[in-house]
Amino acid sequence: MRSTALKRGLAALAVAVTVAGTPAVSFAACATPKENAALEARVLLSELMVAALSCNQRPSYNAVVARYQGEMAGTGKALKGYFARVHGARSSQELNGFVTRMANEASQRSLAEFAAFCSAAEDKFTALMDERQPHSFESFASLQPGASNHGIEACQYTASNTVPNSGGRTR
Repeated sequence: MRSTALKRGLAALAVAVTVAGTPAVSFAACATPKENAALEARVLLSELMVAALSCNQRPSYNAVVARYQGEMAGTGKALKGYFARVHGARSSQELNGFVTRMANEASQRSLAEFAAFCSAAEDKFTALMDERQPHSFESFASLQPGASNHGIEACQYTASNTVPNSGGRTR
């Protein structure tokens, strides 16, 4: 009797882990397009924050933060959403660790090539504040070299791994 219950439990787990023939686990930690944009924005923001402190570019950093304040709030919300979805009760700790890691990596880059790092940061501040170049912070971040250096895989959505929801639409 006990072995039958165990077999049923394992079978149920196998069904729960597999969706449309694709292991659900492979998609659990990947970032949706919105989450990936937030991750890329965080990479850039960390770099700019390090530049503000290391390269004495505080006024430029403050101006960028003031200009993109509303968008950055939405980006922060998407980032928190990703970490809550993936890490549950540990989301705050994992998010804090991620932010610290991004800052440390930017700091290491600034130490390795100080002049080049500061010059590149100055160019980014200038571009972000250029009124003739309208763009969102996230779109600007996505175009930067190293934007995907956050280390989190972006989800790959194809027709073969979409699953119909109860309303008949795919998600």
